[in-house]
Parts: sequence; structure tokens; C-alpha cells
Amino acid sequence: MIISASIQAADQLNILQDINEHKNKFDQIHVDITDGHFTNNISMSFQHIKEVKEQTNYKVDVQLMVQDNVKLAPLAFSHGADLVCIHAESTKLNDFIELSNQYKNLGVATLPDTNNEHLKDYLAHSKAVLLLAVNPGFSNQGQAINLIDKVKNFNNLYPEFKGKLIADGGIKNSDLENLKNNKVDIAVQGGAIFT
Repeated sequence: MIISASIQAADQLNILQDINEHKNKFDQIHVDITDGHFTNNISMSFQHIKEVKEQTNYKVDVQLMVQDNVKLAPLAFSHGADLVCIHAESTKLNDFIELSNQYKNLGVATLPDTNNEHLKDYLAHSKAVLLLAVNPGFSNQGQAINLIDKVKNFNNLYPEFKGKLIADGGIKNSDLENLKNNKVDIAVQGGAIFT
């Protein structure tokens, strides 16, 4: 299982230094981008993707928590993202399909209170699924749902899904073994890394 470090939890004045200081704790970088509309706040920027790609050797996976994914997903890829997950709640299926035809590493994400059944029609066009366990926008929150239960439910519903399964939100080191045993490919951690 790959550990992806959410740099929203890093020292925002010294992100690259913080990445370097904790480099033995993770395998790649996770960037959350919000727009103040889909979520209440604005967090990281597309520039953060570019800086990490230019100044480190890490792969970067991005979660867009925005209203206009048709406009902003291409921006994430053009700034160097290796994988971009966009929310089903803010993306019509036909827009998702069109984006997935243009960009091969597109994934679908869901908010904590969105049922896994909502993902059904997106999966055939998706390289990854990101299950979010916290309400978006801020680091170091407790989980709003039981993430392991949601992962198990996803695996029961969609045993044939061949893409990456990503778990994100309030993941402690003590959770990692259980996530790995339940077929999670990437676990996103913020506060557990940048402490």
C-alpha cells in the first residue's frame, strides 16, 4: 500500500522543507484543492502541484473539491498532477466521461455521507476511487464516518473494480494495516505525517 502525504497538513511557509524532513514516512504527495464554493474554504493551489513536481521526484495525486471540474481538472493535469480525483457530487456523469476520454488518470471521489451506490456509473470510466472520511477543507479532523466500513462496503459492491482504491481522512498509523488488508491501494495521511 502506498502512503500519500497530504501537504495541506505541512508547514505552509516551508512545505518543501517539511516534505524533506518527513520523507521516510510516505511514498508520494497528495494535494487538496478547494474553491470556497464546493467547500467553505480555499486551501492549496495549482502552483503547489507544479512546485512539488519541479522540486521533488514524487508522484502527485490531487483531490479537487470544486464546483467546476470541467474547467479545473485540466488545470490540475497541466500543472503536473499524475492522478486527479474529482467529486461525483459536483460532476455530471457525461462531463466525467468526457474528461476521462481526454485524461487517462482521472478518478472519482465522494464525500463522507455519499453512498457508494452513487459511484456505480462512474467506475467504468475511472482509474481510481477516493473515499473521503472527513468533511473537506481542513486538516487534522476526526472521521465523520467509519472509513473501514465504507471501504468494505465498496469492495462488496464492486469486486470487479480494477482501478486504485484511495482512502483519505483522519487516517492514523494504527489504521494502515486494516486498510491494506481491505484492498486499499493508497492511504492519504496528513497530521499523522506532519507532526
